[in-house]
Amino acid sequence: MNKNKENIVGIHSVRILLKVRPFDVYEIYVNNKSSNKFNEILDLAKKNNITIQTMSNEKIYDISSVKSHQGIIAVAKKKDEISESSLVSFLSKISNNQILLIIDDISDPRNFGACLRICDAYNISAVIIKDHDSIAINETVKKVAAGSAETTPIIKVKNITRTIELLKKNEYWIYGATDKAKDDVNNIVFKTPLALIIGGESKGIRKKTLEYCDFTLKITMKGAVESLNMAVAAGIIINTINSKIN
Repeated sequence: MNKNKENIVGIHSVRILLKVRPFDVYEIYVNNKSSNKFNEILDLAKKNNITIQTMSNEKIYDISSVKSHQGIIAVAKKKDEISESSLVSFLSKISNNQILLIIDDISDPRNFGACLRICDAYNISAVIIKDHDSIAINETVKKVAAGSAETTPIIKVKNITRTIELLKKNEYWIYGATDKAKDDVNNIVFKTPLALIIGGESKGIRKKTLEYCDFTLKITMKGAVESLNMAVAAGIIINTINSKIN
């Protein structure tokens, strides 16, 4: 695959791609052009003069390595990334509720895709991840994200703590989610603009990152299970923040 191109699989992901940036789509392949499930995509492709061709399920899997590809793959120009150097400029243009999600290490593509989907649902301004030691934004991430990889800005940075310092200088409040916190998320009075930090799947937020947080919070577990999946926890906290500030 050309480094300037990307594969996008799944009905919802391809549909959103065609709505957000059809001008970047080179070609689309489906396993069955007569299937009703592709009707909206066929209409959008026709509207944008994009030819749809036929490809077997096996070939789509060979190209994408995604088993649940739903019989469709699009080849598109790689989405433009927001660089670390453009962060301040990006923040100055935010017009929505100014909530950022920072993920302090992530390795599971399905978790990342789920986080992006949550962020789209709550109109989160951007997701910030490290540009190394983090998951690649691959076909699995974009399939699970169901189109939200197109709608949610992703900013890759070299150093999380340096980015937090920059956010603080721009009047952002920093909240870290950790089971070591004393306060439950429901008892926090949130100040905006804010950045929520969620830790990785195995170790949570690093100690050094926690030191830069203005506040820490936790989800009080009332059942037998001691912890939640990272994306599930992010969804609960983001929902709580959204309900408190809106």
